[in-house]
Amino acid sequence: MLLLYPSLPAERADIERVTLAAGNFHADELATPLELFDGYLHDPQASGYNFLTAARDGQVVGYACYGPTALTEGAFDLYWIVADAAAHGQGVGRALFERVAHEVKQQHGRLLMIWTSSTPDYARARAFYLRMGCGLEARIKNFYRRDDDLCIYSYRLAGEE
Repeated sequence: MLLLYPSLPAERADIERVTLAAGNFHADELATPLELFDGYLHDPQASGYNFLTAARDGQVVGYACYGPTALTEGAFDLYWIVADAAAHGQGVGRALFERVAHEVKQQHGRLLMIWTSSTPDYARARAFYLRMGCGLEARIKNFYRRDDDLCIYSYRLAGEE
């Protein structure tokens, strides 16, 4: 049974392990989730970051990080959905996405924005967001680095189409 709940301070090492085990992040990206997690642990309100953990049989198998977008009314950013590679295809990402959408709706959110890379390492993520009903809103050429475009997806919550 998959459990979803607000991430706990004791799970910092699990967040790092799952990020490494996902297998698609560049070395310069690996520190970012931990920096966001530390902000969440220190002061969730001030940081603007929310973390959800997915655990199965007492083992953390994934997490999501999201938060309100500054200077907007009801827009949120989905920063990360990460699942351990051993858990790919087992519904972890879908469960996290659906829970994030639910939590955003509870906070009077209307729009979820997702940024990701155009590289082959992120093809699985891009396909996932399309399966979840997200639309590709923009593609900015060479954003992250040469031949690595920014793909911006959006998800409009029920009633906001």
